[in-house]
Amino acid sequence: MTAAACLIVYGFVVAVVAPRVLVRRALLDRAPTFGVTIWLAAIVSVLAAWLGAVVLTAVEVLLSPEVRHVVGRCAASFCAAALGAHGSVGQWLAIGTAVALVAGTVGASFGLGRALLRARTLTHRHADDARLLGHHDSTLGAVILDVPERVVYAVAGRPPTIVLSRPALQSLDQDQLSVILAHERAHLAGRHHMVLGLSGALARIMPRVRLFTTGRRELARLVEMCADDAAIHDSRSARDLLRALVTLSAPVGMPGSALAAAATDVTERAQRLASPPDRRALRRARTLLTAGSVTLLAGPTLVGAVACGVLPFGL
Repeated sequence: MTAAACLIVYGFVVAVVAPRVLVRRALLDRAPTFGVTIWLAAIVSVLAAWLGAVVLTAVEVLLSPEVRHVVGRCAASFCAAALGAHGSVGQWLAIGTAVALVAGTVGASFGLGRALLRARTLTHRHADDARLLGHHDSTLGAVILDVPERVVYAVAGRPPTIVLSRPALQSLDQDQLSVILAHERAHLAGRHHMVLGLSGALARIMPRVRLFTTGRRELARLVEMCADDAAIHDSRSARDLLRALVTLSAPVGMPGSALAAAATDVTERAQRLASPPDRRALRRARTLLTAGSVTLLAGPTLVGAVACGVLPFGL
């Protein structure tokens, strides 16, 4: 089995197994920052393995005289078929195969780039609209909008913007407002919009790969918990955040790019805030998730090294 084949198999195995394991939320919810890391490590590991397989295949073709000879004969036969040497049926099959391969490669690359650019454009446009229509409060560091819903959310832009509706401002006391704004600032500081933008783009490009579709949903939940942890510093602020989430938890319409404090898994987050994990459980979760992330990130390199015979126990 060649190194490229090993990497392809490894990528598919991780893509199938990782989401089945990582959806067991108890461990990841204890240390959400490490939970985000291990999800991203799984995604990067799969993409790196598949990209590595393509690179190794290209290198093998370029360096091996035998492979070059076989590939050359195949290419010559393919070109001959495309020119009609094997009849009209063979010609159309060859042309159709070439078009499908090129279109698939270009389409996937273009689709990913377009999805990322579109998400970025919409996010910046919404931030600009909010600053134009609302009133910037320099004391709060937020733009106040006169809309009927109680909403607080952050959108990336130049500069990034925290949007606060006037009903939300009126319904939160000073402590609740401070902690909810800290939550939104944590989103912007942690660049959570980039995490969700990448995972969302991959899920749209490859909707049949469960690692990407499930990862998008789980990452959205985990970054909210990350922002929760960054916003609280004692039991009192945790209670204030919990009350603020309950106050803002009514369903409302918001832009898809927004990172809203009370828009994702409020019940689970409220239970987590009310019953935080003890230090021993937190330390164990961090250790296991760190080990898992390192293993996933090192996986493609180790598999490639073993398959190439660099390591003594290679195939």
